[in-house]
Amino acid sequence: MRRAALVGRPNVGKSSLFNRLLRKRLAIVEDTPGVTRDRHYGVLHLEDKTLLLIDTGGFLGKGEGLEAQVAQQAQFALEEADLILWVVDAQEGLTAADEEFGAWLRRYCPPEKPIWLLANKVDTPADSGKVWEFYRLGIEPVYGVSATTGQGVAALRAALAAYAEVSPLPEGPYFALIGRPNVGKSSLLNALLQAPRAIVSPTPGTTRDPLYVEAQWRGKPFYWIDTAGLRRKARIPDHSIERYAALRTLQALLTAHVVLLVVEATEPCTAQDMALLRQAEKQGKGIVCLINKADLLPPAQQRAVKAYVQRKLLPLEPVPILAVSALTGQGLDEVSKTAFATYEAGGRTISTRQLNDTLLPILRAHPHPLVSNCQPSIRLIQQIGTYPPTFLLLARHADKLRETYLQFVRRQIQRSFPFPGWWLRLQVRSE
Repeated sequence: MRRAALVGRPNVGKSSLFNRLLRKRLAIVEDTPGVTRDRHYGVLHLEDKTLLLIDTGGFLGKGEGLEAQVAQQAQFALEEADLILWVVDAQEGLTAADEEFGAWLRRYCPPEKPIWLLANKVDTPADSGKVWEFYRLGIEPVYGVSATTGQGVAALRAALAAYAEVSPLPEGPYFALIGRPNVGKSSLLNALLQAPRAIVSPTPGTTRDPLYVEAQWRGKPFYWIDTAGLRRKARIPDHSIERYAALRTLQALLTAHVVLLVVEATEPCTAQDMALLRQAEKQGKGIVCLINKADLLPPAQQRAVKAYVQRKLLPLEPVPILAVSALTGQGLDEVSKTAFATYEAGGRTISTRQLNDTLLPILRAHPHPLVSNCQPSIRLIQQIGTYPPTFLLLARHADKLRETYLQFVRRQIQRSFPFPGWWLRLQVRSE
């Protein structure tokens, strides 16, 4: 899969364009410069082709501390990407900061790597003339686009589709085994397949490239993905094989429909486990948790560990949790079944009438508290998407709805119409 990185100075709309191209709100968007500090990834689907899109923090010059780290993240994106998408602000015009960034780009970007210039905030056809001065930068092609209105985005998507490669992977579903190094992902895959398909070694880092393996469950074809173990980024050396293996693991996570987080029974739910879980949730993936090496614990302790994991995963409830053992075969019969049940739940659709007949009486019985003498209230609930299940809430005083109340609404949807393994996305709009 080819990779394209959005780069540029702060507040030119890279994250807004990232969201517009993906047609999802994955990156945080604010008017404050410097909101995006790390790299964000998303798979851009272009008919029969795919492209990995990378959003980066705004280049802030050399600087120190956080500014230097943001610049380093942008430099990593240059190394990872096959195509550079340099974003500038058409409304502000060509600035000294753009000139400075261009000099930095020429220094660090290999001359053979293509660069496209995206003049963002060309919100109307009348703004098209603002693009011409950017040709002075000597970068072509130049696209006038608007992340806000969508002006010019279709032409950009068509150009990206021509650049992208046909996806070599057939239709899924894809179930990815992810986790820290040496928690037994490859051993689990071999046990599930009843064949030594993946290399198993006690040495952490044995798996470097994702391994895609076709399988069947009750006549239904699917694919397992075995991935490299992921450590904290701070512990991964720059320019190392491990860092590029981590990138390929992330690509596999983005390809997957359901992520099976493998944790170790003797050390479950570490900070790194939870970080991987949040990444899967952020990318809108179904989630199953496998407590591997359960055979090392007596039954009573297994139950205690499972209860502990349930408490740790409570904000993402309900997440299916299985105690398994690659060595003894414990719980393996349930893994494929649970992965498929989670996948199918992600594609479930509930009619608007069912949602409102069931949920509005509950919400009327538990109204939102007053906010500055205003009474926010939800008037209509409609499902607008799957994978992940996404719901639109039409509300009165929508801007005053508290996050705690939205969590309450999310729980009520899950209790009335279960979507096991999925974090429900809610979009709020004023009626």
